[in-house]
Amino acid sequence: MQVGLAENPMIGCPALETGEHITAARKAFRELNAPFLTTVLEGAYPDFYLQQEGDDAPVFTDEEMKLIGAPLDFVGLNMFNPTLVRADANDPKGWSTVPLADSHPKMVMDWLSFWPEIAYWGPRFVKELWGVESVYITENGCAAKDKLNLKGEVLDTDRLLYLRRHFQQASRAVTEGWPLKGYFVWSMLDNFEWAHGYDRRFGIVYVNYTTLERTPKLSARFVQETIRSRSVV
Repeated sequence: MQVGLAENPMIGCPALETGEHITAARKAFRELNAPFLTTVLEGAYPDFYLQQEGDDAPVFTDEEMKLIGAPLDFVGLNMFNPTLVRADANDPKGWSTVPLADSHPKMVMDWLSFWPEIAYWGPRFVKELWGVESVYITENGCAAKDKLNLKGEVLDTDRLLYLRRHFQQASRAVTEGWPLKGYFVWSMLDNFEWAHGYDRRFGIVYVNYTTLERTPKLSARFVQETIRSRSVV
């Protein structure tokens, strides 16, 4: 049996893939995730984090910290959104975030912005920062307002685009030797989506909520063919 965690980290990505911005994004990845992922993988809360939290800093014992920092067999990353980073000599941290433009591509959820490179930089930085040898993308996908057409098909080209571009970046990570071992699309089936209820569909299989009939969407065919061919189709 293997034991790991699935975390929802902030995925720091370089706005430009040049040396100084990659270095800044790596540093930002560690600092942005100080309360959880960084602490678990380093076995200690970073000093800068405790200082910035002041009276709100977590209280813990050495024994609790030992348990928190116990070795993991794998690290899972639930990732949907980027945090774009650039090197910034005018910021004390040495980096700053780049706000997304008003017209930056989004999916149907207002909070879900399109930046497929998260599937590359997440696994890479987890390896570079903490030496993790087994990384899984435990959640990645997008909602859409899917509808059955007159032929009984769901042609979710928006989700197909989203998944293809993210799969390509995951393939890039694997090709370069970063330890990405698996990828779980969220979700196989349409489900109840928090405050949106049944109005937002994340599945690659369409669910008729009245009859419970299930119809594979175009994106499901894409995932199927990618697995079958062992390449991004």
